[in-house]
Amino acid sequence: MSAVLSLEPSYYDALKRLTLELAGITLGDDHTFLVETRLSALARKEGFENLSDMIDQLFSRGQTRLAIQIVSALLERATQFFSDRSGFEILGDKLLPTLHPLYRGGTLRILCYGCSSGQEVYSVAILASRMKDVFPDMNIEIIGVDYPSLALERAKEGRFTHFEVQRGLPIRHLVDYFTRDGEDWVVNESLRAMVSFADHNLLSDPNSLGTYQIVMFRGRLSQYSPAAVVRIMRHLSALTSANGYLMLGSQDTIGKLNYGFEKKPIALGCYVKPAEIKIEAVIEAAPVRSAPPVEYKDMYRA
Repeated sequence: MSAVLSLEPSYYDALKRLTLELAGITLGDDHTFLVETRLSALARKEGFENLSDMIDQLFSRGQTRLAIQIVSALLERATQFFSDRSGFEILGDKLLPTLHPLYRGGTLRILCYGCSSGQEVYSVAILASRMKDVFPDMNIEIIGVDYPSLALERAKEGRFTHFEVQRGLPIRHLVDYFTRDGEDWVVNESLRAMVSFADHNLLSDPNSLGTYQIVMFRGRLSQYSPAAVVRIMRHLSALTSANGYLMLGSQDTIGKLNYGFEKKPIALGCYVKPAEIKIEAVIEAAPVRSAPPVEYKDMYRA
């Protein structure tokens, strides 16, 4: 019998309570395989003889660092490149052209909140790289944050398995932006220079992260408890600059409270945070730009 299935039921219930308390997410009753695979790997990495020993130490000594690592491992989610492509079309067709008049000659900052192993971050960087001739006078900086975890360490390395690059990444982008290293594919320096990553508890105070013109938290809200959703949304609002945009999943809404955003989305899951000076007035005064090049419009083809 595997180690996790031999754990005391009270330990498994305690892990569920711990995940809810630290991350605002409730593990389902069908997560025994997830607990076994992810926490066994963490136990080996931390030098424990087996999973039971690690869980015993967690609950007998109450180590904060170990608790965060365990919850982070449990919350790692499977991600893929260019997931929910409608969101990337909104980013390229609407948000970047709209914000360009405000940040011409400067830097536009994009935050991927809850970035996991980094596919979304690098997908945004690929889009920005493909559109650099459309906005040659605007620097784009992309930051990914999430709980400290093995997934986040892989994101920082920019290293992906062959299986991972086959999920959503067109072959020409693989050739242009990645280099084969043994069985893995590693992000090229040209793309890595556009991104950075940081450890951050998504439920903790976000003030140290600064503000961003585009904040992405796509397809995650449904995982959180109602109380955690309110907390997360307040943090997302604090992270979004005036005249900036919040990108949720295409099936997500901000709910009954607007958290400082316009109630009506400009596109599915996308909300603007208005300032005293309406952004539409700035857009009208800006010169009309030509349509993005065909290469961008066709960038998702294999």
